[in-house]
Amino acid sequence: MKAIILAGGKGTRLRPLTYAIPKPLLPVGGKPVIEYVIDNLKACKEIDGIYIGISHQREVIWEYFRHVDYGLPVELISTLCWETGGDLKCIANEKDINETIVVAYGDIITKMDVCELAKFHRKAGKLATVALFPVPEEDVERFGIAELDGTTVRSFVEKPQKGKAASNLANAGCYILEPEALRKLSFRKEKVERDLFPQLARAGELAGFVNKLPYWIDVGTIGSYRKANKLIEGIISP
Repeated sequence: MKAIILAGGKGTRLRPLTYAIPKPLLPVGGKPVIEYVIDNLKACKEIDGIYIGISHQREVIWEYFRHVDYGLPVELISTLCWETGGDLKCIANEKDINETIVVAYGDIITKMDVCELAKFHRKAGKLATVALFPVPEEDVERFGIAELDGTTVRSFVEKPQKGKAASNLANAGCYILEPEALRKLSFRKEKVERDLFPQLARAGELAGFVNKLPYWIDVGTIGSYRKANKLIEGIISP
């Protein structure tokens, strides 16, 4: 099974830091943000290779990865920064992917059991499974929110309007897709969360795997970057 990390964002909200350092390589607790994602993926021995989609400051990122050995093949793929859906389609097309894949976002720091996610996905028997975690009610507008019927996602709404969220179960930024789900993506600048997930939910082909994550931070702003460093300093000994 292959994994894809989507790391094509410019990191504009992290400027001035990202003028010099690509967003995936910003250090948190002494190591790049993206390595927290890689650690989650490589802990699942079913994953035998990782593709990383990048679109900005490619030369710097390539130079970094040229000097690192993660114990499994890691390949960088240039994308067009066409949101999660467009970039994912580009990678799948370029590498001719025709197998189950794990997709993870490259700017999220968390601790997730990807093996359990894969096991759940096989048991659910759907075209896709999205990892979910509960968030405070006041934060639901910031996330893609899933409404569950058992383990099946009945509806998925990206950043619902205030007071209109069907639940507080949010997209954790990691999901599994079967080849048929991948084929439903188009070469458009579109988010998986606004296009593919709602489509699969309507067809009853999206499962939801609920996690109680010990921590979860989207490193997308200066504020969240500071929070991530403070958090990791409290977890990892110097």
